[in-house]
Amino acid sequence: MRTEDAVNYYGGRGNGGVRRLAAALGITHGAVCQWGEYLPALQAYRLEEITQGHLKSKKEPKTDV
Repeated sequence: MRTEDAVNYYGGRGNGGVRRLAAALGITHGAVCQWGEYLPALQAYRLEEITQGHLKSKKEPKTDV
């Protein structure tokens, strides 16, 4: 999961999205700010649960039928 997608789900940068994302995960704003382009795997899985699947920890593989 891309960090920017998670932040945008919670309102985006400049609109409190980082703060709300951190609160949802029970971590600090500073911890979120240290993430790179992608969330750490554990946090991505937790966020998928918290958002009831609205955010996915991994993209679904494409299947050709």
